[in-house]
Order: sequence, then C-alpha cells, then structure tokens
Amino acid sequence: MVVGSGIVVAIVAITRRIVQFSGTATVPEENALQPVIPGALVYNGADLDFSDEVLCNVLIKHFPYYNNLDEPDKEKFISRLKQFMQQKSFVIHDKSGFREMPILLSATAIMLSFGLELYMLPYYRFIHIFPAEFIGVVPTLRVLAGNVSGNSIHISWKHFLQGFQLPDDGQNVGLHEMAHAYYYQYFETGMKADLGFTDKFPSFSTVGDLVLQAEKTKDNTFYSAYGLSNLSEFWAESVELFFERPAEFKEIYPELYATMVTLLNQDPGQTYL
Repeated sequence: MVVGSGIVVAIVAITRRIVQFSGTATVPEENALQPVIPGALVYNGADLDFSDEVLCNVLIKHFPYYNNLDEPDKEKFISRLKQFMQQKSFVIHDKSGFREMPILLSATAIMLSFGLELYMLPYYRFIHIFPAEFIGVVPTLRVLAGNVSGNSIHISWKHFLQGFQLPDDGQNVGLHEMAHAYYYQYFETGMKADLGFTDKFPSFSTVGDLVLQAEKTKDNTFYSAYGLSNLSEFWAESVELFFERPAEFKEIYPELYATMVTLLNQDPGQTYL
C-alpha cells in the first residue's frame, strides 16, 4: 500500500501505550531466503510462548472481531493464532518491540482466513514491522504503509494501528496486505492451496471486474482510485471494505458482497450485529 507522494524524512514513533516484550530478541543473521537489516530486532514466533490469558486480554482490548465471536469460535481463534505465530519470525525495525505487534498482526491474518481450511501462509516466514512509513525500492522508489514481497509481509505499525482505531473507514493496511498474501500463497507459490478459496475466486474476479469498470465510469466513491488501479488492488481493498463497512458494501454491491461471503466463508454483516 503506497502512502501519498514524496519521501518521508521523519519517522513517527510507535504508540507507547502498549506493553513492551519481556523476552529477548535474537541477534539478526543473514538468511538465505530473506536478509535481515542489521540492527533490527528478530523475534521467533516459536519462542514467544504467550499464554492464552495474555492473548485473550490483548484481543479483547484491541480486536473487536474477536469480541463478537461465540465461545467455541474464540477458542478456535486462539488456537489458530498460536499456531500461526509459531511459524513466523517477526522483524521489528526499531529499538524496542511490543507484544501487541505479533499478536495483532497475526490476528488480522486469522480474521481474514477464519472461514478457510488453510490459513498458515507457510510461504511467508517473515513479518517485518516498521514504526511508520518506510521506503520501498522495487519496482520503483516509493513511500509505503505496507507491502508483500519475496517471502515477507511488511507493515507500518502506525498505519496498522490507525486501521483498527478507525474501524469503519474502509482502510486497514493489515487486512489489505494479508489479502495480497493469501492470494499469492494460493495462486502464485505452487504450494498447497485452499481449494475452497481457489475454486471460488473466479466468481469474485468476474463480478469484481464488472464492479471495477462500473466504479470507473460513475461518480462513486466507495472504492478509492488506488483500489481501482488493477484487479489485485481491487481485491485487497474489497477485503478492507468487506470487514469494515459490510452493511454499506452489501447495499451498494450485493452480488459482489455475496461472492465474498461465499469465498471467505464468513459474513461480517452478521458477525457484527
């Protein structure tokens, strides 16, 4: 996700009201798959070992989606969350890390994939967390709030927090980048795919392309200009809108909303009632 225009010089500090890690980060080492920038903090998910109580407390405080689940689904969510974190390395490009970082970023992936059978994103071993906007150099020099490249997901913590502090504005960089990651995982990596997702995605593409073209020819502001730039960005922005503005989405584009309910096997419009 691109942020505005121009190069950001000042880096905005991480919100300090969240709790620091109590564990010790590993020393960054060169990895054959993903070089780690010297000076970054690296936390292996398998070593974090958060208790269920800690996970629940963080989710209750910061993650409305979890609060709206029934008890069996809350248990399922926690189980998936722990398994997901154990398979990732969290690379924090700052002097200190916060336990909410791996928990909430991972919870966003679990939220998006909660209705799917396969949810682990095994291709994406690294989640890079920056305090604010960061510079991307491929394919061009850009200021980014998030992107997916190589076997890594990159997120600006400032923009990630904003996405959940404003839960109904249709903008959530965490959901946006996870949407890209799940698409690439299932369609581009050659690894085992969730057939429930891949078999149903063509329906989204067909209906979505019609909506995309209609949005371009109408004075409609439901999607941003960036979301209409191509079908990949349209998919990622559709996920943001699906979870953040489900009632409006369903009213404006009921057929597209219905395809997403089927595709992701969940209905935020019902969950949030």
